[in-house]
Amino acid sequence: MFRPYLNTIGRHKRILEIGPLANPMVPKAEDMDVFYADIRSIEEIKDFYKNDNSVDKNKIVDIDYVIKDTYSGSLKNVKQFDYVIMSHVIEHIPRIIDFFFDISNILKSSGKLCLTIPDKRYCFDHYRCPTSFAECYDIYRRGVTNNPLRVLDHCVSWTINDPVFWWGNPSDYENIPKDDARFAEALSNYDSALTGNYHDVHFNVFTPETFLLLIYNLTKSFLFPFEIVEFYGTDKDTFEFNVVLKNRLLAPPKEGSKSFQEDRIRACDQLLVLLKNNSDLEELNRLKYELEMANEKIQYLQQRLEDVFLSRSWRITGPLRSFSKFIMGNKK
Repeated sequence: MFRPYLNTIGRHKRILEIGPLANPMVPKAEDMDVFYADIRSIEEIKDFYKNDNSVDKNKIVDIDYVIKDTYSGSLKNVKQFDYVIMSHVIEHIPRIIDFFFDISNILKSSGKLCLTIPDKRYCFDHYRCPTSFAECYDIYRRGVTNNPLRVLDHCVSWTINDPVFWWGNPSDYENIPKDDARFAEALSNYDSALTGNYHDVHFNVFTPETFLLLIYNLTKSFLFPFEIVEFYGTDKDTFEFNVVLKNRLLAPPKEGSKSFQEDRIRACDQLLVLLKNNSDLEELNRLKYELEMANEKIQYLQQRLEDVFLSRSWRITGPLRSFSKFIMGNKK
C-alpha cells in the first residue's frame, strides 16, 4: 500500500525502519543509509511467526539493530538518524509517551518520525475502544510495562479484518464476538498479563481524530517532543492513515520562557486546524460514499427496468394490465 511520506524522503539520508519484517517500506540502496531495527533478532522473528502463514519467512529482512529496553540505550553509540519509519508498529507499543521521548533521542534535531497507523474503524479493531490521553498518561505516571487492560480489550473484541466491508457497513454488529470460549480465553489472557506475561496485541487503537486529540493533549501537557508536519487521513476502502512528525527535542518547560510557550501555543493551534480539516475530509468521504451507493442503485434499477421492458412476459401481460386499469376506472 502506498505511503505518501516515502516520496518526500531525500537521497543520502540516514534512515532507520523499525519492524520491517518481510516487507520493508524503504529497501536498502547505495544512495541511502538504510538500517532495520526490531525488538527481536531475525532468528527470534522467524520463530515468533513460524505458525503465521501470512508472513513469508524467506523474505524476512536481516536486522541491523536488536532493541533491548530502549532505543536510545540500544543505539547510544550509533549516529543519529534523519528519518525513523514505522508502519503498523506504534500500535504494538505499550508505553507510547515514553516511546516518543525515546525516539526523539535517536533522531537529529529536525529529524522526522514517519508513522503508518491502522484506523480502528476499518480493521479487526473495529469494536475496540480508542486509546485516550488519560489512559496514556496513567500508564506513563505509573510506569506500566505490560497493559493488561488492552490485552483484555483486544482478546474480547477483535473481529474480521476487511476494510471494504467496514467502509460499507460501519454500524454492523453481526460480526461482534459471541463465542463464550472466546471470552473465557480473553479473561485468561488478562490474568496472564497481570502476572507480567507479554501478549502481542494492539496496545494503542486510533482513528485519525483520536490520534490528533491525543497529540493535542500531549502537547498541552509538555509530553510531546515532536510537531506534526504532514498528515494524511484514511482513504476510502483502506484501513490506515499516515503522519510525519518533526523532532523538536523539547527540554522541560522553563518558567517565564516566552518562546517555549509561544511554540506550544502554535503547535496546539495547528492541531486544532488539523482536527477541523480531518473532520471536513471525513464528511466529504462519507458524502462521496453515499453518492456512489446511490449511483449504483440507480444503475441497478435502470437495468432492471430495461430487463422488464425487454422481457416476453411484459409484452404479453402489458395489454391485460391496460385493460384491467380500464375496467377498474369504469367501476368508479
